[in-house]
Amino acid sequence: MKWHFSILLAALSLCGPVLAEPHVVMVTPRGETIMEQVFKQELRRRVGAVRFTLIKPDLDNAAEMRALPERVRSMRPSLIYAWGTPSTVALAGEFDAPKINDIPIVFLVVADPLRAKLVKDLKTPGRNVTGTSHLAPLPIQLTAMREFKPFKALGVVYNPTEINVKFMLEDLAVEAKRSGFQLLTQAVGLTATGQPDPKTIEPRVKQLKEQGAEWLYMGPDSFVAFTHRKLTTSASVEAKLPSFTANESAIRDGNALFGLFSPVDNLARFTAVKASQVLKQERKIADIPVETLQRFSTALNLCTAMALRVFPPSALFKLTDVIVPVVDAAHPEDDFGNTQNAQQPKGCRLM
Repeated sequence: MKWHFSILLAALSLCGPVLAEPHVVMVTPRGETIMEQVFKQELRRRVGAVRFTLIKPDLDNAAEMRALPERVRSMRPSLIYAWGTPSTVALAGEFDAPKINDIPIVFLVVADPLRAKLVKDLKTPGRNVTGTSHLAPLPIQLTAMREFKPFKALGVVYNPTEINVKFMLEDLAVEAKRSGFQLLTQAVGLTATGQPDPKTIEPRVKQLKEQGAEWLYMGPDSFVAFTHRKLTTSASVEAKLPSFTANESAIRDGNALFGLFSPVDNLARFTAVKASQVLKQERKIADIPVETLQRFSTALNLCTAMALRVFPPSALFKLTDVIVPVVDAAHPEDDFGNTQNAQQPKGCRLM
């Protein structure tokens, strides 16, 4: 028996170290969505058994965000999955002021990793952080909007406390000057404690409409375009202001009219590939490039289009993924074209 046991140990030693089941802590303020589900499925397919723990931080709670690195560190993860710029910056810190620097962090849905100072170089991050970005270049987004419905004034409701928003407004201002459109902006109000107040989103959207905005742009703003996407997009429908989203969630489970983005399932799989390279020790995380998918999809929320009575040209319509409205099961005979209610077409429920 001892002889056989010795042979087994020798055989195992030739195969390299035996790794315990990896533990991945997933930090996402949205909770588990299809993106996290696809990521887990793909990572398990590539790595095998993986244990996942989900943390849903409150981005508006400054004290909770400051405590987030130690909270995650105490869970002793093999790898950290971070969704969005605020969560990733809270965990990793900037490259010249790191927070968690001894546990690999793989992020996704970070709009601008360079300007957020997560990495110095996209091709070679040079630290324990890598991941994927989701945004199409801004000129391409604006071109898609013009192809759908030309505009001379673009409106933005934004959270002034987010780092992403600063970059977004800077880029929009450059494009407005270059392309000759008017950029109209409204900052959400702040509470007595300095936190963004969701109750101010609806009146800000209404003000943009009154100022002459022809589109509501929903870019990389976690508060307006993610956390409160339903509130923002519902306000846009109420104001009869078409909304464009650079993020799929605002059109999939919100009332955004039109969007151009990286499909969430593809982005999640791509991110899982990078995570598997880290867990399987195939590459050093510092050498794994931060990348953006090269193919983007457009989508139209048909329910919102019918509520606003705004539709894209046929050429664009043919290339666009159409989100079919929900038909009221109690009234299957309802026809969208027969509605007299511009806010809520018969047979169609807005989110």
